[in-house]
Amino acid sequence: MKRTIAIFFLAALLPASAFAQSLTPIRIAMLGDADGSSEPLYAQATGIFKKYGLAAEVSSYNGGGAVIAAVAGGSLEAGFSNITSAVAAIQNGIPVLILTPADEAVYDRENVVLVKARGSALRTGADLNGKIVAVTTLGGTLQLGAETWIDKNGGDSHSVHFVEIPESSMVAALKQGRVVAAMLGEPLLTPNKTDIEVLGNAFAAIAPRWTSSVFVVSKPWATANPDAARRFVAAMRETAAWANTHHAETARILAPAAGLDLGTFGAMTRATYGEHLTRALLQPGIDAAVKYGALKQPFDTAEIVTAAAPYWR
Repeated sequence: MKRTIAIFFLAALLPASAFAQSLTPIRIAMLGDADGSSEPLYAQATGIFKKYGLAAEVSSYNGGGAVIAAVAGGSLEAGFSNITSAVAAIQNGIPVLILTPADEAVYDRENVVLVKARGSALRTGADLNGKIVAVTTLGGTLQLGAETWIDKNGGDSHSVHFVEIPESSMVAALKQGRVVAAMLGEPLLTPNKTDIEVLGNAFAAIAPRWTSSVFVVSKPWATANPDAARRFVAAMRETAAWANTHHAETARILAPAAGLDLGTFGAMTRATYGEHLTRALLQPGIDAAVKYGALKQPFDTAEIVTAAAPYWR
């Protein structure tokens, strides 16, 4: 399911582009109004896409699996996905390329955590044995984080029942008792803190720092439009560096789309956007996916870096 995002553009922050007269159209998906997937929104609102000669149409999808299907099917050129779904697609022969990192999990600045209803007696991984836990994509990176945390905190993740629920519905599901825990990220954590509380920093159980999500593109599109693909990479890299150091400005862009006030964003733990596509940051998530069966066979992330290299020039 997708939602087209209407954006009220900020005043131009960047110089006019040399490409302005011949912009290349590109359809890009983010995930809900999640801070970690919002780079396309920032690139569009600041004029970074236009600077690199791209006329972007930004849409919102509910899960990384749906984004992969849309990219593979030709209704998107690019989109956000968790690393597990992206690599699973590559292993299954789906024609997508991982071109840039998106959100990086950073143990002391994590904005996606395992939560429970406020006042719940749950404390350890063992308390989740046999219970129902919500994630956005079954078998995706959010589930891997929860599984790893559960097992490292005395539980048995194989006994846990995971269900797929959009992030926008997770707080209600917790309050109603339909699930006992959920993997939830900003900007939904802070405004719902009266109803939920953190159970564990699940992503930190995988590694202190690692690439948890990426932007994928259609392989046929990149092959047919290599210059546009290179410009997309350049735009996303510039956006990541800018967004990591301009939280006030990104808040003014995302707050209207998410329906939140700026004060809420000031209290949030903001996403850390990846600026480098490296094996060292990609591999921890892949290894966890193999361990828990989300990927059927090991995967050397050198393949990702090598395939992306021509577009990082």
